[in-house]
Amino acid sequence: LELVQQNNIVKVSSLSQLFQTTETTIRRDLDELQKAKKIRRVHGGAVPVKNPNKDLTDDELSIICPDEKEKIALAAISYIDDHDTLFLDSSSTVLQLARLLLISDKKELLIVTNSFHIVSLLHKRKDYHLIHTGGEVKRAMISSYGPVALKMLQNIKVDKSFLGTSGIDSSFGYSDPNLNDSALKEAALKASRLHFILVDHTKFNESYIGKFADFKDTVDYLITDSIPKSIDLSVYEEAVNLVIADRIIS
Repeated sequence: LELVQQNNIVKVSSLSQLFQTTETTIRRDLDELQKAKKIRRVHGGAVPVKNPNKDLTDDELSIICPDEKEKIALAAISYIDDHDTLFLDSSSTVLQLARLLLISDKKELLIVTNSFHIVSLLHKRKDYHLIHTGGEVKRAMISSYGPVALKMLQNIKVDKSFLGTSGIDSSFGYSDPNLNDSALKEAALKASRLHFILVDHTKFNESYIGKFADFKDTVDYLITDSIPKSIDLSVYEEAVNLVIADRIIS
């Protein structure tokens, strides 16, 4: 339990080596901790039980499911065309998409973002036109939000928006623990013609205070690495174009 809290994610294989026991034993122990609501099981390991009132920092997010986020980004980049106008938010999965864009053959993109990371990364592409939203600096995520950023988004229209989310719940929608972040995501959806949500499997059946999109009729594409077994796949397939990266990426 202490290792999960310290590292934000633990892998079954690593715990097996650390404690010199079988992976079957580790899985059984993790299942018991989940039943006690002390951790949450994810594919191949476990993460802490989330505080619904606290959003994670950029550093904390960067170490959670990095391989899964790369798969999601690889699937997402196929939906970007030369000369597209895009909005990219400051989520860690969308940052991975930006890393792929840096080395891609996608040409002449116009990219609006609230992420200082993305601006710093993609300014190296001389054929990309970059616009930062401005606004109040959120140090934990190296990004910005607030009324200045919202005003900017209210006065533009882009082809596609790519956003992350902290939680998806079929009975509630898409949400985040920070109301400023959720307001910016809502504005970004309104400012774009096609709406993409990039999310790893740990975010399903999670909900937070700041709802930014309904479960149906708002998001066009939901791109994830895999679907937890507890999820009714048909509910999602009826609500959104569901793209599961593990199905299409070897």
